Amino acid sequence: MDNSLVSIIVPVYNVETYLSQCLDSLQNQSYTDIEVIVIDDGSKDNSWSVLQKYVVDKRFCCISQNNQGVSEARNKGLDLVKGEYIMFVDADDWLDCNAVTECVKAMQESNSDVCLFDYMREFQYISERRSLFENSQRFDERACQDLQCRMIAPTGTELVRPQTLDSFGTIWGKLYKRSVLTDIKFVDLKVIGTAEDTLFNCFAFLQVKKAVYLHEAFYHYRKYNAGAETKKYKPDLYQRWNKLFEYMGRSACSEKARTALSNRIALSIIGLGLNECMSDQSFSQKKKQLLHIIGQSHYKEAYRELDFTYFPIHWKLFFFCAKHRLATPLLLLLKVIYRIIG
Repeated sequence: MDNSLVSIIVPVYNVETYLSQCLDSLQNQSYTDIEVIVIDDGSKDNSWSVLQKYVVDKRFCCISQNNQGVSEARNKGLDLVKGEYIMFVDADDWLDCNAVTECVKAMQESNSDVCLFDYMREFQYISERRSLFENSQRFDERACQDLQCRMIAPTGTELVRPQTLDSFGTIWGKLYKRSVLTDIKFVDLKVIGTAEDTLFNCFAFLQVKKAVYLHEAFYHYRKYNAGAETKKYKPDLYQRWNKLFEYMGRSACSEKARTALSNRIALSIIGLGLNECMSDQSFSQKKKQLLHIIGQSHYKEAYRELDFTYFPIHWKLFFFCAKHRLATPLLLLLKVIYRIIG
């Protein structure tokens, strides 16, 4: 195996409690030809102090900047990378020690542009595995086009689990050849709300000709960080997601991709509805907001085109309510979902 340099980009913001576990997992990788670029994005806690014990390792480059958001932190990292391969790790997560070794080996053996792998959802007391596919496999150019569509949204039989909308689009859980990321940047969350990593992958996978998937859970995604951005109510999220749809539309270069984009718009009521559940508004105000969202023309069109065939019965009921603007049962169902995922 050729020991090419692997660049690992880690954006940091107020994660002093978890940061050492993340960086220890990188420092202890069995693959030693790495550079770890850590961008402290204006942390207000002691994250920068934690970073100081790692700068003695010459493979670590720690940079402090004024708070600009996770997208700009990652973009700063992309400007600095020197490696042939690039990996992204979030600062409250961690990697198995053999992750980089196995991914580089798989990519070189298959001459692939990207390696995808599974992850563990780490709750406070239990771990839950999430797999993309049932077996390790390789993807030719045609199959990579299908992967790019899946980055946008599920289609056909993939709709059996609409709640996994962005499970393929995470920026972590992948090792990229640097060459496929040329001229691709992350868009600021102030513009698109969330899913900056999925949007990034929508464009990255337009450049991918070969890919390899390892049915191994190398990544550990922490689900009990109370300060995580995903747990905060965003009052203008639907407006920003409309802008997200516009950006994703620029990557929809086939009929299947355009169907995927329509599906994303339809499925987005899950995330938008859960966001409304986090607000302090009254039940009637939340209903009014849901009706406003699904009453927009692009939502109406998306629900007209949405294929209900593969949905389990509970999701058929859910999207029936969305399609026919039945706000009360829709909101009640969302509250049940919100309680379950807590």
